Amino acid sequence: MALGLCRPTFGRLAYAELVRRTTRSCLDVADELGCRSLALPAFGTGVGGFPLGDCARIMVDEARIFPAESLEHVIFAVYGSEAHEAFSSALSSPPDSSPLAGGS
Repeated sequence: MALGLCRPTFGRLAYAELVRRTTRSCLDVADELGCRSLALPAFGTGVGGFPLGDCARIMVDEARIFPAESLEHVIFAVYGSEAHEAFSSALSSPPDSSPLAGGS
């Protein structure tokens, strides 16, 4: 028997939308539960192979525009210097308006 890993072949924009929706869903659930803080990993950047920079911009922008009621802190719990740099850069940049970020 042969075993192998098969990665979904989403297009880059489709994967960006998946990262955006996942981030938003996590924010929604945490806020609905009355959480004051939430830690999130860099969605899709491991086995999924989604670029860290794109992921960071999307996730940070979603957190910025989220209309929180109870949620006060969003922590991006990332691993490694490349991920740390990508998220630090996204956090220090103005909101993104590229198609990957979903801006208009």
